[in-house]
Amino acid sequence: MIKVLFNTPNQNLSGGPPTHLFMLERALRNHVQVVPYEYGRKSDNETVWQKIFGRFRDLITTRRILLKNDVDIIHHNSAFDPRAIVRDVPLVWLAKRFKKPIFIKIHGSMPEAFTTESKIVTRCRNYVLKYATGFGVLSYAEKNEFEDEFPETKGKMHVVKNILKDTFYNVERKESERPSVLFVSRFIKRKGVFDLLNAIPYVLEQKPSANFTFVGDGPDAAEFDRCVAAMDLQTNVKRLSAVTNTETSTYYSSAWVFAFPTHFPEGMPMVIAEAMAAGVPIVTTPTRFSRSYMKEGKHCLFTKYGDVHSIADAILTLLSDSELRVSLSEANRELSRTFSEVAVSREFTSIYKSILSIDTKYHGYTIVHTPNPTQHEEYV
Repeated sequence: MIKVLFNTPNQNLSGGPPTHLFMLERALRNHVQVVPYEYGRKSDNETVWQKIFGRFRDLITTRRILLKNDVDIIHHNSAFDPRAIVRDVPLVWLAKRFKKPIFIKIHGSMPEAFTTESKIVTRCRNYVLKYATGFGVLSYAEKNEFEDEFPETKGKMHVVKNILKDTFYNVERKESERPSVLFVSRFIKRKGVFDLLNAIPYVLEQKPSANFTFVGDGPDAAEFDRCVAAMDLQTNVKRLSAVTNTETSTYYSSAWVFAFPTHFPEGMPMVIAEAMAAGVPIVTTPTRFSRSYMKEGKHCLFTKYGDVHSIADAILTLLSDSELRVSLSEANRELSRTFSEVAVSREFTSIYKSILSIDTKYHGYTIVHTPNPTQHEEYV
């Protein structure tokens, strides 16, 4: 059985660690032997020196684990931004030193990591891209971006998924009596929350009884509340600052439409995936994730970035067409099955096996080109 050194995040971070990582670790134990390790910040307010000495301690601890356990591959959960890239260089060096292949799952990539003018970050980035054995990204669009910008990563990039909780698969659809639109996200402008708010008056012109529920909190929440009052929309709009997964499932159950007009590239926005699993018809922008997995008119309706009228038109189309809502709901639930624990853990196991089919050389690892086990048609 393959033995995997698996990176788990610290549980003391604000908001808690991403639950999908612990779900993946648990699911992987059905297919591989998992050895957990920590490499990363331990609190939200670490000083520069705490970061430096903290990662040095992590490196020493990881070295001890590698000496004690003859692992086959290292699975590191990270991001592709300047800070994460610099942080990960020592770990990639350690993997190279021990001649262990290292697979880095990227949970988000920032444009500045592609175009940085910092010589230090550029050298660190190039080192990680050269000596990491494989990378996991959350969409085919993101994979293409990496391979276009860094041709040396071709053959190293794998498209992976995050696991969805069973809670959302088990949602029983029962639309509310009044037309209802749901938004769930952190309240920052680039998530499209104000675009959706400004689209509401146009929707109400044709659907005056429509309800809009906004779930979330964040730096722009207070401004949002002021805008709702200034626009005199209190009758049709309510905001809930925080709800449990069970409560969120209730809103997914009754919503006619899930609207998420984000401006971010969004590798895999969990709220979209959760709405998909719950069978909610979706209105969203053409993000990395939606372009990779969702078809216009089959799984969602696309809207233009920042276009209030486009958002209103897409919402009105769904509110006025019950057959289309049912069709999108059924297609989304079918698509969401590929994000289950069983499906995702099997895909990761296949990726580990493909990486372990490489030729080991003194300077690192050369990939033997094998089919990407998660590849399927990309919708563009």
